[in-house]
Amino acid sequence: MKFNKSVLALSLAVLTHTSAQAAEHQQAGYVGVSLGQATVEDFCDGSEASCDDSALSLRVYGGTELNGFANLEFGYRYIDDVEVSGLFRGVAVAGAANGHFVDTTFQLGMPEAGPFKVFTKAGLLLWRLNYEATASNGFMTVSESDSDTGVAFRTGLGVSFDVSDSVRLRADWDYLVNVGDEDEYFETDINVFSVGPEFLF
Repeated sequence: MKFNKSVLALSLAVLTHTSAQAAEHQQAGYVGVSLGQATVEDFCDGSEASCDDSALSLRVYGGTELNGFANLEFGYRYIDDVEVSGLFRGVAVAGAANGHFVDTTFQLGMPEAGPFKVFTKAGLLLWRLNYEATASNGFMTVSESDSDTGVAFRTGLGVSFDVSDSVRLRADWDYLVNVGDEDEYFETDINVFSVGPEFLF
């Protein structure tokens, strides 16, 4: 009987300690915004025209901390125009593309060591690319626009720094894989480097 009581008391103590640790590390969630630069790979390859394969990237996101080292995050990103222009057989031709992205991401990081935390991430994103093209011979201008949608894979790395108990600064490298449809327009990978504040609640 004494043995059973001792085992019961020990079990209760372990459960209480585990629950206290879980409560200590639990975070209700966080939201953030990041601003950076996206580079569309292969966009300018082989082009003799004027070409700009880099554009502004803005992302807003929110997530929840599942435990001390794993997060589940949802976000929306906008990438501004990448542009190409030039002359082809005496005709001035210009094209531009921008994109909207909605993503779901699982983050896995090392346990927090002081104010810094390093993490890796993987997830899926829904993309929508908008295309515009114009051609002009000096007398007449023709314009066309179109869009395309699909699903792609995303991964990357990040690091955050705790400014206070409720604010941290975060820097990210995101790698968006096989965005676009090569049968319709083009398929490419996109590198994004960004930084911004994150707010815990």
